[in-house]
Amino acid sequence: MEENYNLENYERFLGDFKTVGGHWEKIQKRTATLFQVLIDGDLKELVFVLKHYPKYVEIVCDHFRYLYNYSGQEADIYAASKLLYMSEGYHQKQFVRNLVRKLEKIEELDITSLKAFLDDLLANHDNIHPIILSYYKSEIQNNIDNNNYHKLQVKVLEKSLSKLVVDDTFDFSAADRDANLDIPYMD
Repeated sequence: MEENYNLENYERFLGDFKTVGGHWEKIQKRTATLFQVLIDGDLKELVFVLKHYPKYVEIVCDHFRYLYNYSGQEADIYAASKLLYMSEGYHQKQFVRNLVRKLEKIEELDITSLKAFLDDLLANHDNIHPIILSYYKSEIQNNIDNNNYHKLQVKVLEKSLSKLVVDDTFDFSAADRDANLDIPYMD
């Protein structure tokens, strides 16, 4: 699922990189604007650029904490996973919370669509970051708990859900220092 973008289209926006200052003070305004646009997109292009310019990963993750998702565009689950793998050392809670907020929403899925979504997660679990799998496992369980599905349908979903083995050590709670950054209208 590797996207083919022309790197030259991005290079002209990537300016000098300073080692001092706040996250956006380290880069030029045109570089910051580029990353803001890429963060607001589906993340495929962002991952492409960061793959070739990994020095910007920390800055992007730091800025992602303040994401507003103006476009409302959902993030590609595989691009989000790649971003999480690329940024292993920079997983502040607010960064991760804002990243998963950009993922496909499943609370409105009907039982058939929810089952198909879960089957896709199971089939592709090796390509999806454990944090995302954990997030979706919890969201699927919430969907089951908050809907009035037939007991047999619930049993089938729960059986499949139990096959989704996740590392649930990441705490999504908002009790950290970034909790005041949670923006209610983003949910």
